[in-house]
Amino acid sequence: MRRSTARIAIVLVAASCLIPVTQAGAVPGPVRTAYATGKLVPIPASIPHEEGDMVDRRIVANLRWLAQRFPIYVTDGYSGKLPSGKHVGCRGCHVKNSDHHNGLAVDISPLNWSPRCDRNWRGITRLAKWAEPVRNRPRAPFRWVGYNGDAGHGCGHHLHLSWDHAPVREFRLARWVSIFPVNGSSPAPPPSQTQPQPQPAPASPPGGVSTVRGGGVSPRGD
Repeated sequence: MRRSTARIAIVLVAASCLIPVTQAGAVPGPVRTAYATGKLVPIPASIPHEEGDMVDRRIVANLRWLAQRFPIYVTDGYSGKLPSGKHVGCRGCHVKNSDHHNGLAVDISPLNWSPRCDRNWRGITRLAKWAEPVRNRPRAPFRWVGYNGDAGHGCGHHLHLSWDHAPVREFRLARWVSIFPVNGSSPAPPPSQTQPQPQPAPASPPGGVSTVRGGGVSPRGD
């Protein structure tokens, strides 16, 4: 992975804005289920990322909260074709049924990239331990955390985070997603008041194609 001038600028700005996590178990509030309609959107500039990366908009606030507390750089989010035919994200680097194919997973590296497991990865390791305090028991709302001990992941490679969601086919948007509320977001309506909706094809907001070929192969759905 090569750092571009744009990435170096992102590193300098983002590193100066980090908010320390004072408690390892601290989360903004109880995990809730978001039934709002999903949509693929470009990752905003407030979250350091590879140009063109996109995710389901329902996890953007969670990503922003993480970016304010950990030195993250998103190297891949949604991976697949848009209705326009344009491909977004890396090609052929995620397994079948990966959460990347639903816009509900991200691959993360340090702001200061290093191919070795060195001091630059300390913040990412801290995030991995925060998201999964006990091996194979991720903290809600995460569905799977891929890091040390997981094939194709780990310090010096990348951290994978998936958000829990409703069962859904590849390249479709889930009916609901588990998230932790931030900035006083309102609670989700109870399932009894939410009508099931058909799964639409991913929307096609503007966004380029990621040039990063990050992301390993994992038996757990990376």
